Amino acid sequence: MDRNAGWTGSGLGRPSNEREWLAALRKLVAEGQCFLAYDLSQKALQDHPDSVKIRFLGALALMRCGATAEARRLLGRLQDSLGTTDQTAREAIGALRRCLPGLLAVPAGEEPPAALLDQVAAAAREMVRLGGRLRADDPEDHELLELLAQIHLETWSDTGQEADLRRSRDSHLSSFKLSARPDHGVRAAMLSWLLREPGRARELAFEAIAALRRQPADRQATFALLANEAEAQLLLDDVPAARELFRAAALSPATHYSQVVPVRQRFALLRERGFPVPGEVFDILRPPVLVVFAGEPVDLPGQSRPTFPPHLEGVVKDAIQRRLHELDAAIGYCSAACGSDLLFVEAMIERNAEVHLFLPCAVDDFVAARVSYAGPRWEQRFRAALRLATTVSFATEERYLGHDMLFRFNNQVIDGMARLRARMLDTEPYLMLVWDYETQQRAGTAADFMDHWPDIARLRLIEIDELRAAAPPPPPSLADRRAPIVPKPPVQEPERVVKAMLFGDIVGFSKLSEESLPGLWQLLEDLKASIEPGCRRPGLVESWGDALYVVMPDARSLLEYAFALQQGFAAADPSAYRLPHPLMWRIGLHAGPVFEGRHPLTGRPIIYGSHVSRTARIEPVTVPGEIYASQQFVALLTAEENAVRHERQMTGEIYAPWYRCEYLGIQALAKNYGDQPVYHLRRLGTAGSA
Repeated sequence: MDRNAGWTGSGLGRPSNEREWLAALRKLVAEGQCFLAYDLSQKALQDHPDSVKIRFLGALALMRCGATAEARRLLGRLQDSLGTTDQTAREAIGALRRCLPGLLAVPAGEEPPAALLDQVAAAAREMVRLGGRLRADDPEDHELLELLAQIHLETWSDTGQEADLRRSRDSHLSSFKLSARPDHGVRAAMLSWLLREPGRARELAFEAIAALRRQPADRQATFALLANEAEAQLLLDDVPAARELFRAAALSPATHYSQVVPVRQRFALLRERGFPVPGEVFDILRPPVLVVFAGEPVDLPGQSRPTFPPHLEGVVKDAIQRRLHELDAAIGYCSAACGSDLLFVEAMIERNAEVHLFLPCAVDDFVAARVSYAGPRWEQRFRAALRLATTVSFATEERYLGHDMLFRFNNQVIDGMARLRARMLDTEPYLMLVWDYETQQRAGTAADFMDHWPDIARLRLIEIDELRAAAPPPPPSLADRRAPIVPKPPVQEPERVVKAMLFGDIVGFSKLSEESLPGLWQLLEDLKASIEPGCRRPGLVESWGDALYVVMPDARSLLEYAFALQQGFAAADPSAYRLPHPLMWRIGLHAGPVFEGRHPLTGRPIIYGSHVSRTARIEPVTVPGEIYASQQFVALLTAEENAVRHERQMTGEIYAPWYRCEYLGIQALAKNYGDQPVYHLRRLGTAGSA
């Protein structure tokens, strides 16, 4: 769960007015921080509940997260605001046309019938309503039109319906007419080409270039101005001019990746639809480099074999800075142990780059186990890192208890969340490690992270044994100092293990009559027989009444099982089982560290712990017939699925996505169990074998 103050990453304190909120939200959406953008839009609405623009930005963020169904549900409440000015005019004309035939039929000088007067009055009220929707004399109309255009384009990307594409083009066109902003003209030209209107596309591209040329002569040639002209020139088939403009844009000062990524995505869309986009455009306009980091901590006092002795700090930081410069890193995901982790965080902050921190357990326990032993200076740097990081999240907030498996789980969450973010930015993450090949490979170490990283081509190693050998010897004052040995925290038995968990219940069970229950049990028996051949056998299944509790070692297998449960009920004929109506599951999924054992009274295997309870609290907030999941489950699933995808691609197999993940925002869990980011998982096609 993200534990930051709430507006970290926006570049502001808590915004004081609607315009500041809008600026913060636009920045986050442009940077691909769409999960955070949606969550903040809900906070913004607490201050400005009537702001249509904030609602639209929240819906746009949801769409960028993949949650198109939820976004459309929210937008359904704002249907009156979704028309362009052209659409508003068409509706106004329709209101008039409904009255005109009756009015024209009334002889001159005669009083119209009362019913017709009522119709005219209704049309007048409709005209007033339509007139209040978008005012042409409002200088901010083009901002709302721009949001509408983006929303309609995202909707078209999901539905493929040309009407949504046309609405997006018309919104950009209306905004271009209102504001004369060249970028809106270029967007309208591009969408006209996608609408198979090349003549209109060229005409608008010429108009956009003319608007660009009318810019003040002393205006700085920013990325936006150069890229807009380059896009227009490409639509006019002037490839050499477009190429040079794109190169100049990429080299323009203060260019941020949030400006580059939307241009790449637009040209990727054009290329998919058959437009001859030169390949060098994508080479020039590169996506941001996202780095996942892990490294060796500072040596424990009294450690027998040195790995990262304190005097090596400057050498390691220099090596990290060089690698970050070589990659031109813009976004980092990591933990915050003393030594390599915090040196990476500090180096990223010095680059004015984003840093997203993840902690594996309660803060005080993490500090005691991974920070404070190195001295108060490192603890101060840790506290500073928490303040300066873009976001701070927890894989779990429970106690450490000496269980190193929490650190492996934290790495898996880092991996999955980094990949979700990279997907929004059209890129793939790198893994950068500071490691020693002789270090013991324990759960959660840098070597352990590397062992689970599937793409060796995107691995960057800083070998600390080489740095140690090349570094000058420590000053005598340090070399002669004999620090006390710090004992490892005692391990509380039994140790926890990471499991994926499912809680489900049968919607409508309580309304079944006594005579229907045998049919339900027969349906469940048939369902078990049908799903067993294609799904991994659960490690634990418990049931009481209509409730179901399932545990598996990995998220991917559990999601396949959940989809099989869902599909089995959907395909069942109620009459064949003497049931009065169709039944459906409501399913919640979560992953986290839990205890394994046997129940002291029954002797049966059990899985227990706070994360079992958290899973149970997700299921009641799930919409009947759907599957909701926690952020931890989705992160683990994403990391596992990426490994499967990479393995299949390496062996020449075709990989096809089989599920869709949609962000629903931070939800209040049942029984006052706190708030948590929640995702909606939907099946696509047929799942591949696990």
